[in-house]
Amino acid sequence: MESAGRSVPAEKALPRFARQARDVRRQMLIEAAIRCLARGGIAAFTVDQISHEAGVSRGLINHHFKGIEDLLQAVYETMTQSMGAAAHATLSIDGGARAKLETVLDAMFTPPMFSKTSLRAWLALWGEVATNSRLRAAHRRSYDAYRLALTEAISEIARQRGRRVDAQALATTCIALMDGLWIEWCLDSSVVTREGAKRAVYEVIEARLGKLKR
Repeated sequence: MESAGRSVPAEKALPRFARQARDVRRQMLIEAAIRCLARGGIAAFTVDQISHEAGVSRGLINHHFKGIEDLLQAVYETMTQSMGAAAHATLSIDGGARAKLETVLDAMFTPPMFSKTSLRAWLALWGEVATNSRLRAAHRRSYDAYRLALTEAISEIARQRGRRVDAQALATTCIALMDGLWIEWCLDSSVVTREGAKRAVYEVIEARLGKLKR
């Protein structure tokens, strides 16, 4: 007779552990690919270099991804998760629209978003967005969410302070300024500092909304 407390057969438990193992291996390959991008740009984004960086066989990439283009898509989506997380985090922040805006802006000038490795990888990816339709679609999704979070916070602050502001245009301007400052800092951090870049974005917003906490 079977015991009432009999454990689940091993073969039924395997799929869960197998999924975990696949996720770990996929993430390992994605992180290795990001390091390759940061070190050598898109020219370094090859099966040979990524598999060498990850310390695995070439076949493992094709096992977990539908080729190098699929891996590139996964890398881009992983890179934008921090941006998306900053946007979504505003939904649970106490303190109102000003606190939400400050949280999103601060996240953009704090690692992992604001780091040499991250920004060098971004430079390589941005160069591909113009010619790769899959990356362009992913870019649009991530930036739409990011822009919406900024727009909503700016709009609410303007309403509270009785100011007339085109919130979406101001959010778009801030994103363009941040991207440009990221590039300048990445290329020559003696010209643009982290604090200087952050201050420049705040000054653009404060010119329309009034003083914010920094």
